[in-house]
Amino acid sequence: MSMDWTPLQNLINSYDRFLITSHVRPDGDALGSEVGMYGLLRHFGKDVCIANVSQTPPRYDYLDPDGSLFEHFGTKVQPSDLADRQALVILDLSSWGQLGDMAAFVREFPGPRLVIDHHVSQDDLGAIYLKDTTAEACGTLVLRAANALKVPVSPKMATGLLTAIAMDTGWFRHPSTKSETLRGAADLVESGAAIDDIYRLLFERNTLGRLKMMGETLASLQTDLDGRIAYATVTREDFDRTGAIPPDTEDLVDFTVSLRGVEVGLLFIEQKRGGIKLSIRSRDGFDCSQLAAQFGGGGHRAASGATLPDPLSDALPRVLAAVRHAMQN
Repeated sequence: MSMDWTPLQNLINSYDRFLITSHVRPDGDALGSEVGMYGLLRHFGKDVCIANVSQTPPRYDYLDPDGSLFEHFGTKVQPSDLADRQALVILDLSSWGQLGDMAAFVREFPGPRLVIDHHVSQDDLGAIYLKDTTAEACGTLVLRAANALKVPVSPKMATGLLTAIAMDTGWFRHPSTKSETLRGAADLVESGAAIDDIYRLLFERNTLGRLKMMGETLASLQTDLDGRIAYATVTREDFDRTGAIPPDTEDLVDFTVSLRGVEVGLLFIEQKRGGIKLSIRSRDGFDCSQLAAQFGGGGHRAASGATLPDPLSDALPRVLAAVRHAMQN
């Protein structure tokens, strides 16, 4: 799908001080896209700040080796520190809920807001939208923007964007991976992204806590509906027992759909503040985004999520009942 990048070009022509942000619990696509957009804006001589509502997960520290790129909103940077920002670029999200504690700041931001996203769900963020729901990653859109605006992709940008695309395609194994995906990845490697180093940094530096949490997740795995549904739980006690941190649960939902015969996989994670983070994955065409929408969430057809205010004892049977109903109808 071709996209008119004129709104981004107009923003660049009109403003000098930019703020970039993304969703709570940023993943590889969010952070990698931010690195790419940072490089794009800096190419035009802009003053750019990245501020996220969640801390950067340790596995992505190679994207910001000296800790100077990603600012944590609420600790390292306060709303008053961002008062001079003229334009806001929001990446990899289209809903207020995904902004977390930064939502109020975004609502009151006086300058123009531009959203670049590939998710189906969308709220009215009072922004200009540059959106392609067929794109496999937000990083793909940032790469297209760089190419459209004739911005040379630096090795740092390439590392971020390859991280974004690789992580949102499950290292190029999800159905969203197309021939264009691989051509884009090849271009990023030619621009300086060391694909072997990126893989090692992402997948071969597990902490002891994450490995123990993998074991706890597998131990909790159960099936339903004659093996067509698989689900696992992560409790607050699991975090205490293993020494894991919330970012250590990234991708653990993939275990649920790795089981033979499973069409829908669910991971329920108890949150420190209360409530449940629900991750949904599917095979064989089940639409995760429709299920997530029932619980105030969203995402993609094969991968979605939501946050439920209920305790695990209530959330789990409610979600299972909804999945059973959807699959049986």
